[in-house]
Amino acid sequence: MHKSYPNWLELDWGALQQNARAVQAYLGAGRTLWAVIKADAYGHGAVRVADALLQAGVSHFIVASLDEAIELREALPQRAFRLMTLYPPTTLDEWRTAAAYGVECVIDSLEGYTLACAAAQATERALPVHLELDTGMSRLGLTPEQIAPFLERFRPDAPLAWQSAFTHFACADSDPEFTREQLRLFREGVRQLQAGGFPKTPLHAAASAGMLTTPESLLDAVRCGLLLHGIAPTGLGTHSLCQSLRPVLSWRARVVSVRTIPKGQGVSYGARFRARRPTRVATLSVGYADGYPIGLTNRAPIALRGKLAPQIGRVCMDMLMVDATDIPEVQVGDIATLIGQDGDAVVRVETLAQLLDTTPHELTTRLGRRARRL
Repeated sequence: MHKSYPNWLELDWGALQQNARAVQAYLGAGRTLWAVIKADAYGHGAVRVADALLQAGVSHFIVASLDEAIELREALPQRAFRLMTLYPPTTLDEWRTAAAYGVECVIDSLEGYTLACAAAQATERALPVHLELDTGMSRLGLTPEQIAPFLERFRPDAPLAWQSAFTHFACADSDPEFTREQLRLFREGVRQLQAGGFPKTPLHAAASAGMLTTPESLLDAVRCGLLLHGIAPTGLGTHSLCQSLRPVLSWRARVVSVRTIPKGQGVSYGARFRARRPTRVATLSVGYADGYPIGLTNRAPIALRGKLAPQIGRVCMDMLMVDATDIPEVQVGDIATLIGQDGDAVVRVETLAQLLDTTPHELTTRLGRRARRL
């Protein structure tokens, strides 16, 4: 790494490719792996992640927005892959742009279906589309009550190329019973659609958590994001598949200052930490402007010289402090690990997420642009 970088991310594309192969093996050869690389691949870098996954044989990708899809198409113009967005287009211009870039879009409402038909006629081509059903997420998709009105408007000869029908689980990492009820509603909705003339298409429901907790939800395809990056969904870190995966991302920062403060002296803004003994404070060149959550103040472990040390004092915009009293060999220029492994010391993003009562992907998607991706 360049000596001038105050903090940086190390990204292991070999681990990513290994994880993708492990996930595909878990799914079986008959199921399609849709790699979810929205939000800049959960902070890992969407273009580089897509390129590495293509080399590993993955050819189906999901992003959130049309902008994200365009970025991928323009960055990888010579590569052949299928690309789906989760946001349903809301204007004719968005549909035209999606068609121009070969992007497959979601229809999630009666209005969306009407707009898609109009867009297909205007562009004079059959548009590749996916139908979303809402089985309890209450976010996007046809509700069970809307299926009958949809079928009343549905035209089998409309210029739309149906690629799949799918749903999204709300509590796959915490409530398997409710997840199974969602799956039942989805199967019933698909049965009703097909009885009304909707074509048989591939079906998908599970994302990373669902594929681990509800195996019967694997269906024809799976949308997988977290697991590809070697990150376990909340509460599922002991699953055998999670144990076999390697984290792709590590986050390092430099020690820029070391000082000893007397007992009773405060550290950082608000003096939310006061030394209970003479304390050796190591200051790191990373803070909340880089994406390190201020909510981890006085709570998180940091790896230094192969040992774990506590973060102390309020996390600052550009710096944070560590109690290095029990690691006397720490000096200016040392490299600290915020996420990742340093010798026997490991800091996992899942651990930090648990401390904040949030999800691992919230942390990785908040990693700032100042942290160089290496």
